[in-house]
Amino acid sequence: MRKLISAAVVSIAAAGGLGLAAMPASAGVLAGSCSSGNFCLFENNDYNNGNTNHWLDLRSDDWDLNNNYWVGSNDSIDNETSSVKNRRGCQVRLWQHVGGTGAHTRIENNQDDGFLSNNAIGDNRLSAVDICAPDL
Repeated sequence: MRKLISAAVVSIAAAGGLGLAAMPASAGVLAGSCSSGNFCLFENNDYNNGNTNHWLDLRSDDWDLNNNYWVGSNDSIDNETSSVKNRRGCQVRLWQHVGGTGAHTRIENNQDDGFLSNNAIGDNRLSAVDICAPDL
C-alpha cells in the first residue's frame, strides 16, 4: 500500500511539473500571435517561428522606436524588426527613419508580412510606425 501511495504522489508531482513547464514565459502569448486591434512587430522572420519570442504590440503611432523594447527583453526594437502583422483595423505605414522619413512600406489591415526583406522597408530597418496612415 505504501508503494502505491508513493507512486501516486510521484505521478501527480510529475504531471504537475509538466503542466508548469509548458507555460510560456511571456504571459501565455505565443510566438506569431497578434490579437485584434493591434499592429504587431516581431524580431525574427516568420513571426519568430523557431526563434526567441521577441515581439511588441502597438495601438498608436510611434515615430521613434529607439525607446521601445521587445516584450521580456531590454533589447531595443529600433532597426530589429523582421516581420509584422496588422490587426489594427486600418492601414499602417512603416518608415525607415525616426520621424517618418526614408524608405517606407504600407501594410493593409489583416495583412501579414513574415519577411520584411522582400519590400521597401527591408529587414532590420524599421524605426517609425504610422498607424491608420493616409495614402501618400
